[in-house]
Amino acid sequence: MKKRIIPVLILIFIVQGWTQQHISKKIQELENDFKSFKYEQVLEKGKFLLSDPYVTKDDSLKIFQYMLNSAYALADTTEARKIIKQIIKCDPQFSLSPIETSPKIIEFFEHVKKQIQENKPLIPSAQQGILQFPYKPVPYATNFLSILLPGSGHLHQKFTKRGLWFTGISAGLITGMVYATIQTEKKRDAYMAAKPKSDFNRLYDDYNRIYRIRNVLWASFIIWDMYVLYDLQKQWQFRVNPTVDRGSISVNITKRW
Repeated sequence: MKKRIIPVLILIFIVQGWTQQHISKKIQELENDFKSFKYEQVLEKGKFLLSDPYVTKDDSLKIFQYMLNSAYALADTTEARKIIKQIIKCDPQFSLSPIETSPKIIEFFEHVKKQIQENKPLIPSAQQGILQFPYKPVPYATNFLSILLPGSGHLHQKFTKRGLWFTGISAGLITGMVYATIQTEKKRDAYMAAKPKSDFNRLYDDYNRIYRIRNVLWASFIIWDMYVLYDLQKQWQFRVNPTVDRGSISVNITKRW
């Protein structure tokens, strides 16, 4: 059992590293849009990027800063206030850097922050009954199924429509991989067993062509498997099961597609 878990953990680690690189790239694109004065695009892309469950707290704060500067540049103080509220929820002690931010925006930020803090705490303490949204990792069994047949993990967790699409694509890739692997062995054997008067160039070309196709299919399957694992993690996080430290309030939100 341990031998099976280790490859799963390694693959999950690779997927997480890939997703972090993907998010870093998107934040860089956001910065480029901001420097190009594409403020509306920054607001739209920022909102979309913040919905990614793999975005960390530090990543969120970076995105919020670009969005705040863009909203202020567009003179949209209503949107800027909303962004500041989200920043305070993310980190109540956060302050803008005077090196990276205009003094006017810092003044506006501190003014709104003071208003929010004087009104009421945005994040109540545990004694007041805070709603918690704990991170829950995808079960190992689901990850293992998804590695064996990408999409089966979605079906296991009842993401039926996505699961059917993904397993269909995966089945097609696996069929192609098996066929290409068998044909590669046949073409190789035919080339190796060829007699002196045989057309060696044609036999080698046939073998080389199917050999490349096989390698492309295997590489495509590995990339596809990583993407499906990433998507499974993302869909899983849509299932929110908040709990309350005190009281009898409970919420269960499930999104399936």
